[in-house]
Amino acid sequence: MCAACGMAVRSYVYRYHPVESPNYERCIGLSWCSGCHVYTGTMVHVSRREALTDALAALPAEERDRLRHSEVGLIEYLDRHTS
Repeated sequence: MCAACGMAVRSYVYRYHPVESPNYERCIGLSWCSGCHVYTGTMVHVSRREALTDALAALPAEERDRLRHSEVGLIEYLDRHTS
């Protein structure tokens, strides 16, 4: 829960590097509060064996790329389209 407004804090983790990269386990982790419009992002470790849900999988490649290059845009999309 957000300390400022009491709303649930949401989060999303995605892989930044391709599977063949030695940095594949270094992922981007985002957390945000929809009420306060505050977010944080950090690099997180996710085992190569752990599958991550791709919330952008249904989008065309150019839209996925556009969202992944804008943390604010990505969070706004996720806030509207995921529960």
